Amino acid sequence: MDADVPDSVVRVVPDLLGEILPAVGERLVGIYLYGSAVSGSFDEGVSDVDLMVATDSALSDVVVDALASAHERFWAVHPDFLDRIDIVYAPTVTLSGTVGMADDLPPLLTVSPGSPLHATQATQEWVLNRRLVFETGVTLAGAPARSVVAPVSLDEVRDAVARKLYSLREWAPSVRHRGGHAYVVLTTCRALLTLTTGRQVSKAEAAEWVRCRQPQFRLLIDSALEWRQAQAVRDETPLPESLVSQIVDLLDLACASVEEECRGLPSGC
Repeated sequence: MDADVPDSVVRVVPDLLGEILPAVGERLVGIYLYGSAVSGSFDEGVSDVDLMVATDSALSDVVVDALASAHERFWAVHPDFLDRIDIVYAPTVTLSGTVGMADDLPPLLTVSPGSPLHATQATQEWVLNRRLVFETGVTLAGAPARSVVAPVSLDEVRDAVARKLYSLREWAPSVRHRGGHAYVVLTTCRALLTLTTGRQVSKAEAAEWVRCRQPQFRLLIDSALEWRQAQAVRDETPLPESLVSQIVDLLDLACASVEEECRGLPSGC
Protein backbone atom coordinates (compact mmCIF):
# COMPACT_ATOMS: atom_id res chain seq x y z
CA MET A 1 0.00 0.00 0.00
CA ASP A 2 1.18 3.55 -0.69
CA ALA A 3 3.49 4.90 2.01
CA ASP A 4 1.37 8.05 2.33
CA VAL A 5 -1.77 6.16 3.37
CA PRO A 6 -2.56 6.92 7.05
CA ASP A 7 -1.50 4.34 9.63
CA SER A 8 -5.05 3.66 10.81
CA VAL A 9 -6.14 2.89 7.25
CA VAL A 10 -3.14 0.63 6.71
CA ARG A 11 -4.15 -1.15 9.92
CA VAL A 12 -7.79 -1.83 9.07
CA VAL A 13 -7.86 -2.25 5.29
CA PRO A 14 -6.31 -5.78 5.28
CA ASP A 15 -9.04 -6.97 7.66
CA LEU A 16 -11.71 -5.34 5.52
CA LEU A 17 -10.31 -6.93 2.35
CA GLY A 18 -10.11 -10.25 4.17
CA GLU A 19 -13.87 -10.09 4.63
CA ILE A 20 -14.82 -8.65 1.22
CA LEU A 21 -12.70 -10.85 -1.06
CA PRO A 22 -14.16 -14.24 -0.04
CA ALA A 23 -17.71 -12.85 -0.12
CA VAL A 24 -17.43 -11.38 -3.63
CA GLY A 25 -15.38 -14.30 -4.95
CA GLU A 26 -15.08 -14.71 -8.71
CA ARG A 27 -17.30 -11.71 -9.36
CA LEU A 28 -14.45 -9.39 -8.33
CA VAL A 29 -12.80 -7.15 -10.92
CA GLY A 30 -10.94 -4.74 -8.63
CA ILE A 31 -10.91 -2.92 -5.29
CA TYR A 32 -9.80 0.72 -5.10
CA LEU A 33 -9.01 3.02 -2.18
CA TYR A 34 -9.79 6.70 -2.81
CA GLY A 35 -10.83 9.91 -1.07
CA SER A 36 -9.06 11.47 1.91
CA ALA A 37 -7.06 8.30 2.67
CA VAL A 38 -5.03 8.86 -0.51
CA SER A 39 -5.28 12.65 -0.90
CA GLY A 40 -3.38 13.60 2.25
CA SER A 41 -6.43 15.16 3.93
CA PHE A 42 -7.39 12.25 6.21
CA ASP A 43 -8.42 13.31 9.73
CA GLU A 44 -7.68 10.55 12.24
CA GLY A 45 -10.77 9.52 14.13
CA VAL A 46 -13.04 11.53 11.83
CA SER A 47 -12.55 10.75 8.12
CA ASP A 48 -14.16 7.79 6.38
CA VAL A 49 -12.32 5.02 4.54
CA ASP A 50 -13.64 5.12 0.95
CA LEU A 51 -13.54 1.97 -1.18
CA MET A 52 -14.92 1.17 -4.61
CA VAL A 53 -15.37 -2.51 -5.43
CA ALA A 54 -15.81 -3.25 -9.14
CA THR A 55 -17.66 -6.45 -10.00
CA ASP A 56 -18.22 -8.14 -13.35
CA SER A 57 -22.00 -8.06 -12.95
CA ALA A 58 -24.74 -7.31 -10.45
CA LEU A 59 -24.30 -9.40 -7.31
CA SER A 60 -26.70 -12.18 -6.38
CA ASP A 61 -28.75 -12.19 -3.19
CA VAL A 62 -26.46 -14.88 -1.81
CA VAL A 63 -23.39 -12.67 -2.29
CA VAL A 64 -25.18 -9.63 -0.87
CA ASP A 65 -26.07 -11.57 2.27
CA ALA A 66 -22.48 -12.76 2.56
CA LEU A 67 -21.23 -9.17 2.27
CA ALA A 68 -23.65 -7.92 4.91
CA SER A 69 -22.30 -10.56 7.30
CA ALA A 70 -18.72 -9.72 6.30
CA HIS A 71 -19.20 -6.07 7.20
CA GLU A 72 -20.68 -6.97 10.57
CA ARG A 73 -17.66 -9.17 11.37
CA PHE A 74 -15.31 -6.35 10.41
CA TRP A 75 -17.12 -3.85 12.63
CA ALA A 76 -17.09 -6.30 15.54
CA VAL A 77 -13.27 -6.21 15.37
CA HIS A 78 -12.99 -2.50 14.51
CA PRO A 79 -15.89 -0.70 16.26
CA ASP A 80 -14.06 2.62 15.89
CA PHE A 81 -14.88 2.42 12.16
CA LEU A 82 -18.57 1.62 12.62
CA ASP A 83 -19.61 4.99 11.15
CA ARG A 84 -16.50 5.54 9.06
CA ILE A 85 -16.64 3.01 6.22
CA ASP A 86 -17.97 4.11 2.82
CA ILE A 87 -18.03 1.34 0.19
CA VAL A 88 -19.60 1.23 -3.27
CA TYR A 89 -20.02 -2.11 -5.03
CA ALA A 90 -20.39 -1.28 -8.72
CA PRO A 91 -20.81 -3.50 -11.78
CA THR A 92 -18.24 -2.53 -14.42
CA VAL A 93 -20.95 -1.33 -16.80
CA THR A 94 -21.58 1.58 -14.42
CA LEU A 95 -17.86 2.45 -14.43
CA SER A 96 -17.08 2.20 -18.13
CA GLY A 97 -18.66 5.47 -19.23
CA THR A 98 -20.30 3.73 -22.18
CA VAL A 99 -23.79 3.80 -20.70
CA GLY A 100 -25.54 7.03 -19.73
CA MET A 101 -27.22 7.65 -16.41
CA ALA A 102 -30.60 7.71 -18.13
CA ASP A 103 -30.20 4.10 -19.27
CA ASP A 104 -31.27 1.09 -17.29
CA LEU A 105 -28.17 0.50 -15.18
CA PRO A 106 -27.90 -2.23 -12.57
CA PRO A 107 -28.12 -0.83 -9.05
CA LEU A 108 -25.12 -0.05 -6.92
CA LEU A 109 -24.67 -1.54 -3.47
CA THR A 110 -23.45 0.93 -0.88
CA VAL A 111 -22.35 1.07 2.73
CA SER A 112 -22.13 4.54 4.25
CA PRO A 113 -21.94 6.05 7.73
CA GLY A 114 -25.19 5.24 9.49
CA SER A 115 -26.44 3.05 6.62
CA PRO A 116 -25.76 -0.69 6.30
CA LEU A 117 -25.43 -2.41 2.92
CA HIS A 118 -28.29 -1.40 0.63
CA ALA A 119 -29.09 -1.08 -3.07
CA THR A 120 -29.28 2.35 -4.69
CA GLN A 121 -29.64 3.52 -8.26
CA ALA A 122 -26.71 5.22 -9.97
CA THR A 123 -27.47 8.92 -10.45
CA GLN A 124 -25.64 11.76 -12.16
CA GLU A 125 -23.83 12.49 -8.89
CA TRP A 126 -22.19 9.08 -9.17
CA VAL A 127 -19.65 10.50 -11.65
CA LEU A 128 -17.96 12.36 -8.77
CA ASN A 129 -16.94 9.04 -7.19
CA ARG A 130 -15.86 7.70 -10.57
CA ARG A 131 -13.67 10.71 -11.22
CA LEU A 132 -11.91 10.44 -7.86
CA VAL A 133 -11.16 6.75 -8.42
CA PHE A 134 -9.90 7.37 -11.96
CA GLU A 135 -7.71 10.31 -10.91
CA THR A 136 -6.36 9.16 -7.54
CA GLY A 137 -7.57 5.63 -6.77
CA VAL A 138 -5.07 3.14 -5.31
CA THR A 139 -5.57 -0.42 -6.53
CA LEU A 140 -5.78 -2.83 -3.59
CA ALA A 141 -6.80 -5.94 -5.53
CA GLY A 142 -7.54 -6.94 -9.11
CA ALA A 143 -7.28 -4.86 -12.27
CA PRO A 144 -5.75 -1.34 -12.22
CA ALA A 145 -8.30 1.41 -11.65
CA ARG A 146 -7.76 3.14 -14.98
CA SER A 147 -8.39 -0.07 -16.90
CA VAL A 148 -11.84 -0.34 -15.31
CA VAL A 149 -13.03 3.21 -14.59
CA ALA A 150 -13.60 5.67 -17.44
CA PRO A 151 -12.41 9.29 -17.21
CA VAL A 152 -14.99 11.95 -16.37
CA SER A 153 -15.09 15.32 -18.12
CA LEU A 154 -15.16 18.63 -16.26
CA ASP A 155 -18.60 19.35 -17.74
CA GLU A 156 -19.91 16.09 -16.26
CA VAL A 157 -18.43 16.99 -12.89
CA ARG A 158 -19.99 20.46 -12.84
CA ASP A 159 -23.35 19.06 -13.92
CA ALA A 160 -23.23 16.51 -11.11
CA VAL A 161 -22.29 19.19 -8.56
CA ALA A 162 -25.14 21.39 -9.74
CA ARG A 163 -27.64 18.58 -9.29
CA LYS A 164 -26.28 17.91 -5.82
CA LEU A 165 -26.66 21.55 -4.83
CA TYR A 166 -30.26 21.79 -5.99
CA SER A 167 -31.03 18.56 -4.14
CA LEU A 168 -29.43 19.97 -0.97
CA ARG A 169 -31.42 23.19 -1.23
CA GLU A 170 -34.65 21.18 -1.32
CA TRP A 171 -33.62 18.87 1.50
CA ALA A 172 -31.94 21.33 3.89
CA PRO A 173 -35.12 22.93 5.35
CA SER A 174 -36.24 19.53 6.66
CA VAL A 175 -33.04 19.07 8.69
CA ARG A 176 -33.25 20.89 12.00
CA HIS A 177 -30.25 19.62 13.96
CA ARG A 178 -26.56 20.48 14.15
CA GLY A 179 -25.13 17.31 12.66
CA GLY A 180 -27.28 17.46 9.54
CA HIS A 181 -26.55 21.10 8.95
CA ALA A 182 -22.81 20.53 9.34
CA TYR A 183 -23.13 18.07 6.46
CA VAL A 184 -25.07 20.59 4.36
CA VAL A 185 -22.62 23.42 4.99
CA LEU A 186 -19.45 21.45 4.26
CA THR A 187 -20.92 19.74 1.21
CA THR A 188 -21.97 23.14 -0.13
CA CYS A 189 -18.45 24.48 0.40
CA ARG A 190 -17.03 21.58 -1.59
CA ALA A 191 -19.53 22.20 -4.36
CA LEU A 192 -18.67 25.90 -4.57
CA LEU A 193 -14.96 25.16 -4.89
CA THR A 194 -15.51 22.49 -7.54
CA LEU A 195 -17.79 24.72 -9.58
CA THR A 196 -15.20 27.50 -9.51
CA THR A 197 -11.95 25.54 -9.93
CA GLY A 198 -12.93 22.10 -11.22
CA ARG A 199 -11.08 20.48 -8.31
CA GLN A 200 -12.48 17.97 -5.81
CA VAL A 201 -10.94 18.49 -2.37
CA SER A 202 -11.49 17.64 1.27
CA LYS A 203 -14.25 19.18 3.38
CA ALA A 204 -11.68 21.07 5.46
CA GLU A 205 -9.87 22.53 2.45
CA ALA A 206 -13.13 23.55 0.79
CA ALA A 207 -14.40 25.12 4.01
CA GLU A 208 -11.24 27.24 4.32
CA TRP A 209 -11.47 28.24 0.64
CA VAL A 210 -15.05 29.51 1.04
CA ARG A 211 -14.33 31.02 4.46
CA CYS A 212 -11.59 33.22 2.99
CA ARG A 213 -13.67 34.35 0.01
CA GLN A 214 -17.03 34.73 1.75
CA PRO A 215 -16.23 36.05 5.25
CA GLN A 216 -19.91 36.59 6.06
CA PHE A 217 -20.18 32.79 6.44
CA ARG A 218 -17.18 32.32 8.75
CA LEU A 219 -19.23 31.64 11.90
CA LEU A 220 -21.42 29.13 10.06
CA ILE A 221 -18.43 27.32 8.55
CA ASP A 222 -16.43 27.31 11.79
CA SER A 223 -19.41 25.80 13.60
CA ALA A 224 -19.75 23.08 10.97
CA LEU A 225 -16.06 22.21 11.24
CA GLU A 226 -16.28 22.12 15.02
CA TRP A 227 -19.20 19.70 14.91
CA ARG A 228 -17.39 17.50 12.41
CA GLN A 229 -14.20 17.34 14.47
CA ALA A 230 -16.29 16.39 17.50
CA GLN A 231 -17.86 13.58 15.47
CA ALA A 232 -21.24 15.25 15.95
CA VAL A 233 -22.74 14.05 12.68
CA ARG A 234 -25.57 12.48 14.66
CA ASP A 235 -25.92 15.36 17.08
CA GLU A 236 -29.62 16.20 17.10
CA THR A 237 -29.26 19.40 19.10
CA PRO A 238 -31.36 22.03 17.34
CA LEU A 239 -29.39 24.44 15.21
CA PRO A 240 -29.24 27.98 16.65
CA GLU A 241 -31.77 30.13 14.85
CA SER A 242 -29.09 32.70 14.16
CA LEU A 243 -27.42 30.26 11.77
CA VAL A 244 -30.50 28.86 10.00
CA SER A 245 -30.86 31.82 7.66
CA GLN A 246 -27.12 31.75 6.90
CA ILE A 247 -27.42 28.18 5.61
CA VAL A 248 -30.15 29.31 3.23
CA ASP A 249 -27.97 32.20 2.10
CA LEU A 250 -24.97 29.91 1.52
CA LEU A 251 -27.04 27.51 -0.58
CA ASP A 252 -28.52 30.41 -2.53
CA LEU A 253 -25.01 31.69 -3.24
CA ALA A 254 -23.92 28.26 -4.48
CA CYS A 255 -26.99 27.82 -6.67
CA ALA A 256 -26.43 31.31 -8.09
CA SER A 257 -22.93 30.14 -9.05
CA VAL A 258 -24.53 27.26 -10.96
CA GLU A 259 -26.79 29.66 -12.82
CA GLU A 260 -23.86 31.92 -13.62
CA GLU A 261 -21.89 28.95 -14.92
CA CYS A 262 -24.78 27.84 -17.11
CA ARG A 263 -25.64 31.29 -18.47
CA GLY A 264 -25.18 31.31 -22.20
CA LEU A 265 -24.52 27.57 -22.40
CA PRO A 266 -26.76 25.04 -24.20
CA SER A 267 -29.88 23.89 -22.39
CA GLY A 268 -29.41 20.89 -20.11
CA CYS A 269 -26.67 22.48 -18.03
